[in-house]
Amino acid sequence: MSKRGPRPVHFVCIGSDPDKAPDFVSKSIQAASQDEAASFFFEQTGIKAKVIHGPYRPKRAQVIENTRTLKFSDKPQQKAIYNDWEVNVLFLKEPENHAYLLLIKRVDGKKQPTPKGTIVVPVSDLRFI
Repeated sequence: MSKRGPRPVHFVCIGSDPDKAPDFVSKSIQAASQDEAASFFFEQTGIKAKVIHGPYRPKRAQVIENTRTLKFSDKPQQKAIYNDWEVNVLFLKEPENHAYLLLIKRVDGKKQPTPKGTIVVPVSDLRFI
């Protein structure tokens, strides 16, 4: 599910503490303007911002669909075909009747990039060789 609306505006404020001369303090601060970001930076650190970079809008974090733990079974791996790909199948204990796939090559010889990410599918979707 995606969040609607504009992403928040951030500024990077950088300042140096006179007591600790070589050390710089930097923070990413969410604010509507540079002046507001400078005042928030001063409130948080007690240091005046010497340089302010921005505005920028950071990317939203992507949520991975299957953030579950995979438990492999003791069954030996087998070869199968899945969506025109020859794959090595590693059977899983959890989720039950599912398999983790390792892509080998295209069956039809087409030049397509290998899909990225973890591929866990039901065993019923596989054609074993």
